[in-house]
Amino acid sequence: MEDDGGKKKLNWWWWWLLPGLAILGAVVLFLLTFLWHPSAGPHPTATAAQPPTATPDLEQLIESAVQKALAQSVTTATPIPPTAPPTDTASAPTAVLAGPSLPRVGDLFQTPVKCTGKFNDQSSWLICEPGVLLDNTTAWTIPATEDEYFFNVPEGGFWYGSMGQGVITVDNVVIELPPNQGLNYLVLIRGRIDDGIVDSDLNLTAKLSSFKPGHAIYAHMPTGAYVSRDWFHQQLVASTTGGYTNCGATGCSRIRVVLFDVSSHFYQLFEVRAGELDKWVLVEEN
Repeated sequence: MEDDGGKKKLNWWWWWLLPGLAILGAVVLFLLTFLWHPSAGPHPTATAAQPPTATPDLEQLIESAVQKALAQSVTTATPIPPTAPPTDTASAPTAVLAGPSLPRVGDLFQTPVKCTGKFNDQSSWLICEPGVLLDNTTAWTIPATEDEYFFNVPEGGFWYGSMGQGVITVDNVVIELPPNQGLNYLVLIRGRIDDGIVDSDLNLTAKLSSFKPGHAIYAHMPTGAYVSRDWFHQQLVASTTGGYTNCGATGCSRIRVVLFDVSSHFYQLFEVRAGELDKWVLVEEN
């Protein structure tokens, strides 16, 4: 009987304990669900993964630093208005072509030395006897490159040149010598008249251009009253006969003689033919 009474008491407590545990679990669940919240605060926002930033190399860093330094050092320049050229500045004289229209700049000087031998009256102011000449001691110039050559036209003296073509510029006068088959040019230029004053230096610089390299020859001549007529006749022979190199092995059929006086700009052009070296034809003069 006692054993049955103990079992009855135990069953009674279980009937009360199980519903109590169920109620207690429900209360705890209610409290967890409806009454408890996490601490307030910003919820983390998901951000997209950023690609790693490329690290600039040393050259980029140096270039960036230089650019920044230049930008800081540059100042705004104040523009300077253009200045008008001075009106009183004399322009360089314009070269004039030798020919019949060439203006003279003075009277032609006639030497008081008596002329005893000449080709003709027209050229006797320059080519006559007694006159100076070039001999075997002469320092000839044979320009060998296509360039401009400068030479001296001596005070009281002369300059002589022989060539098949060229351009001579002297005292702002341009003497053109155009090429032509069978033609050679002999040029004589008389320098400024000797003034007899020590250290006055009336020498003049002239220019030779547009010639055929290796086929021109020139030299300045001594001071004197004239260029020797006999010596110049030898140059005519050398231009028109064999044994020389003008126009090939047999010489040129024509010669053009150019005479020019620096002091007056007096200019003459003659033509001479082979076999008639004493017969000069005046082509033009100013």
